[in-house]
Amino acid sequence: MRLASALLQCGNGAMKTRFVFGLLVLGLVALAGRPALADCNDLPRAGVNWRSCNLSGLAFPGAELPGANLRNASLSNTDFSDADLSGVDGYRVRFVEASLVGATFDGATLTDARLDRADLTGASLRGVQARNASFLFATLIDVDFTGANVSRVDFTGADLSGVTWIDGVKICAQGSIGICR
Repeated sequence: MRLASALLQCGNGAMKTRFVFGLLVLGLVALAGRPALADCNDLPRAGVNWRSCNLSGLAFPGAELPGANLRNASLSNTDFSDADLSGVDGYRVRFVEASLVGATFDGATLTDARLDRADLTGASLRGVQARNASFLFATLIDVDFTGANVSRVDFTGADLSGVTWIDGVKICAQGSIGICR
């Protein structure tokens, strides 16, 4: 700011005008690159921006949220049963103890996400990116992980009974806890 003030005090009017115009353009370019601010009061819809929102304890059964921004959102103890969450950006999202029964996460990013003690019975996670995610003690009965990236995922204590594994062929045996057998 001191530099701008000093430059405005020197030089002719045309130079000052060009300088101020340049600063204005730089400011607009910087603002254009920023993501839109989240509105945590927005109703669930495709592409909603709930980045860093705390919506814990709310119910959104059957919600249509394809392509939503859920980065760093806290959605613990929520009900998203039968919801369409395909293609969401769920980097570091928290679905701890959430009901995600029958939800669709196809093509979603759940990298570094926490789904501990969540119920995902019958959910579809086809092609999901879940690197470093945590499913501690989650119920994953009959979940479809076909084509998913589950490298370094923590399934400690998770019930993987009937899960369709990442190759789309292997079905985890009943009683598979923590590892697909």
